[in-house]
Amino acid sequence: MIPTHFLFQLSEYEGIAIEWRDLHHIKGIYTYTPGMARPVIVLSTTLHTQERKLRCVLAHELGHHYETAGHHIIAASGTSSVYATKNEHLATKWAVNLLVPTDVFIQRIKDGMDGHQLADYFHVTHDFIKLKGELIKLDERQPDIISELKASYNVFF
Repeated sequence: MIPTHFLFQLSEYEGIAIEWRDLHHIKGIYTYTPGMARPVIVLSTTLHTQERKLRCVLAHELGHHYETAGHHIIAASGTSSVYATKNEHLATKWAVNLLVPTDVFIQRIKDGMDGHQLADYFHVTHDFIKLKGELIKLDERQPDIISELKASYNVFF
């Protein structure tokens, strides 16, 4: 499992400022524009007591830094909402793959872990575990692994 402090160290290494704010409807925001001194990730103060969710949100916002930086969205309407959805998907995919490495995920399934045990093992939300299964299912490089998991371990995605 990647320790939570590693995510903060990664942010520092990348020159990303972390700010904590009272956010009402969201848990985190990544922002960077050329006029800013450095990128900023703003996290909701509610995450102070929810480490598992904090890990997922911070990894997602880091995913924006690595996968979608430079893709600016002014408003989510019309075609821009499709673009926003694509950027969110890219950031989430990056976060899930960071916190739930495929090889370890598959081995833990083979060891007999169910979804809740996997979420505990990787210290992520259950949604991240479901997303990991979906990502493996969609990965065209993994067809034999999918067949093996379905046949031998009763895993159905």
